[in-house]
Amino acid sequence: MKQLVWRRIAAYLVDYVILFTTLILLQLGIVAVGQGFPYQLLKQGWQIELWVLTSISLPTWLYFTLTEQSARQATLGKRLLDLQVKTVNEKRLTFWQALLRTLIKLLPWELTHLTLLTPTPLWWDSDPSLRPGLVIVYVLLGLYLATMLLNPRRQSIHDLIVNSMVVLK
Repeated sequence: MKQLVWRRIAAYLVDYVILFTTLILLQLGIVAVGQGFPYQLLKQGWQIELWVLTSISLPTWLYFTLTEQSARQATLGKRLLDLQVKTVNEKRLTFWQALLRTLIKLLPWELTHLTLLTPTPLWWDSDPSLRPGLVIVYVLLGLYLATMLLNPRRQSIHDLIVNSMVVLK
């Protein structure tokens, strides 16, 4: 069963590399085509957070939601590592289950963006001290991992909430 945990982590890392590469290339393409637009307009933390939310987070949410509720029931990373996401009743997730699962799973990521970008982006902050939101992020990540390690079905918090599990195909 611990092999399942490592496969899940490896699949997530594969998905992260795929998403990071794709979204960075998209951002670079936007800069090239827009000759710096809209980046030169992003002057405040909330504007940057809104841009990140729409151009990075939303595509990421759609990637996980649409692939995990699809007929293959897996992201590219999970497919590569022979994993699938199912309900505890061995059924396919609905769109809404997959969306909720994704939102909960990526909550630490979104809190990281929010913490680093608002009210003042960390790189513009005159006193860039530790932001309390990052402590919350690391506590959540620890809880997600501990829950998965201690649960007999290796379900993390997002799985428990939507009644899903990741299984070997």
